[in-house]
Amino acid sequence: MAEVKFYLEKRKDKATGDVNRANVPILLFYSFEGKRLQYYTGERIDASKWDESTMRVKKNVSEAATINKELNRLVAKVEEIHDKARVLGERLSPEYFKDRLSGRKKEAKNGDLIWPYYQEYLDGLKITHTAKSIKESTNSHRILKEYSQERRRSITFDSIDQHFWEDFFDWCYHTRDYNNNYTGTHIDKFKAFLNWSVKRGYNTFMEFRKQRRMWENTEIIYLTYTELQKFLKCKLKNKLYQHVRDMYCLGAFTGLRYSDVIRLQPMNIVGDQIHYRVKKTKQTNIIPLNKYSRMLLERNKGLHPTHCMPYVGGNVNGVLKEAMKEAGLTRMVQIVHFQGAERKEESKPLWDAATFHTSKKTFITNFLERGGSLTTAMAITGNKSFKVIKRYFKIADSFKAREMARIFGK
Repeated sequence: MAEVKFYLEKRKDKATGDVNRANVPILLFYSFEGKRLQYYTGERIDASKWDESTMRVKKNVSEAATINKELNRLVAKVEEIHDKARVLGERLSPEYFKDRLSGRKKEAKNGDLIWPYYQEYLDGLKITHTAKSIKESTNSHRILKEYSQERRRSITFDSIDQHFWEDFFDWCYHTRDYNNNYTGTHIDKFKAFLNWSVKRGYNTFMEFRKQRRMWENTEIIYLTYTELQKFLKCKLKNKLYQHVRDMYCLGAFTGLRYSDVIRLQPMNIVGDQIHYRVKKTKQTNIIPLNKYSRMLLERNKGLHPTHCMPYVGGNVNGVLKEAMKEAGLTRMVQIVHFQGAERKEESKPLWDAATFHTSKKTFITNFLERGGSLTTAMAITGNKSFKVIKRYFKIADSFKAREMARIFGK
């Protein structure tokens, strides 16, 4: 941390042109992040009583103890403000220091437009959040601004009431054709900002806390075990399709997310296990290898200079769809979405509905259907909550029929 320094103001007398020497203001200087703070300490002293080497009042001066004590307090206060801002992820500026040193922290009013405070919030996320989280929050900020512009509605803290939410939902559903889950994601991000604004003292209007998130359990898209085997063994002509297929299948046979598949390195393969740190949860996990995951790792060995699987750039989900289409994964699946209470249905071939996210769903569903326990599936995938993991699997109708016959007979 840079040193806090004190200097006497070098202001010239307008009449004589000489630098003032009597009752001179003592100024605080502090350099940080390429910026410089200059702040009047509220103290004055004659130049003859000032020690430039120590940047304090000379010890033999009667006012020394009082003034030097105040200067030392300001040093500690500057350091405290700097450290606290770093922990909270707040953006530093000369005005930021001045407001807090003077005791007049800048307070927002409920009637202020939210945008300057929203930008401050987004800037703070850059220190403490992942790139994905920052991107999602920035996207929600953009969508809220578009709503404000299209509906010609100024958004202040005290305007975020039930009428606001009703109008926002109407815009999301009928103007943008968003479903409940997508809309709910933006509500979560917006409420995170509003909670932050309360903690910062910018907002005292709490109506937003009454708004519940809109959420629905969507249809789980996954590959059956037969479809997964077909995809794994299909002779795809395109090398890129083969690489994307192998990455998807590795996830489907290990429970690894796509973000973890692409980060997997040879050092993560320890004996007959995968040892890795989950990117999303930051938790360390161990996954036993099986004959399929071993085969996939061996088949792609050396295709990337530092990682286990080949590098694939661009729209990987688009490539995945084309690979699945070539493999003949054409089973029709029904996709159901809700906009408020309105149900919307559409049917798509499996290849068009699948994304890399479905590889984890494919692993969990097939693991359970083939006799694996739920607790083991949770341990392998790193999910600690049953409420969370139950969204990732769907017991196939054929499995239900076999279980019913096993328990009660045909």
